[in-house]
Amino acid sequence: GYTYGRNRVTNEQLLPADRPLVDRLFPEVTLSSFTTSLVSDSRDDPLDTTDGELVGVESEVAFRRLGSEVGFAKATVQGFIYRELPGGVVFAGGGRLGLARGFVLELAGPPTPVFGDDGVLVLVPGEAVNVVQALPASERFFAGGDTTVRGFALDRLGDGLTIDPNGFPTGGNALMVLNSELRVPVTESIQVVGFLDVGNVFDRAANLSLGRIRGGAGFGIRYGSPVGPIRVDLGFKLDRREFAGELESPTALHLSIGQAF
Repeated sequence: GYTYGRNRVTNEQLLPADRPLVDRLFPEVTLSSFTTSLVSDSRDDPLDTTDGELVGVESEVAFRRLGSEVGFAKATVQGFIYRELPGGVVFAGGGRLGLARGFVLELAGPPTPVFGDDGVLVLVPGEAVNVVQALPASERFFAGGDTTVRGFALDRLGDGLTIDPNGFPTGGNALMVLNSELRVPVTESIQVVGFLDVGNVFDRAANLSLGRIRGGAGFGIRYGSPVGPIRVDLGFKLDRREFAGELESPTALHLSIGQAF
């Protein structure tokens, strides 16, 4: 499909003092892009799967010649597997990998003042410089939260290259997330769950490394309702780090409807 639009990232819950920071990090941008996707879904129930697989691939390319202010290519691959074990226990596991890169943009270098033969000062155009622009915020990868790596607040998973010194997430050009959990029935409508999530966001695809992976583990409860499982998860960070002079909170509580993945 083809998409043309102008994106602006905002959040009405931000403090007024934080809004200039958001405007600086995430400016408005016009995007013109083509998107393709392919999905194979054999799950028995999309809201509360007990058996099957889900595999998906999505790609997006934005071109400046079609009116986009930023040119980039982006691809995401995900796969999940679900198996029912003896006793009605369900194992669910899977992962996501995302990669993106901005296209090279040629910019004219700063002009150089030079005196001509007649003594008149003229400006000589500088040499062209090739730069790769950062992806706009709406197209960067973020992680942390109830559907990616639990134990971290929404979009707050990262390190010093994807979270600024003030603790504000800036996203990145690469993403890796791996999830696993066991869902154990207690009654017909109640499950208890144990989970382990690992992953991270990377500033550049070239910096994707298993050595920078972070994780969260924990437990939760599911209550079957007509609209899907009501989910409460408590996640514990496996490695706490310091941002803006403060140590990360040890846990995060997640409430939602539907399974985590």
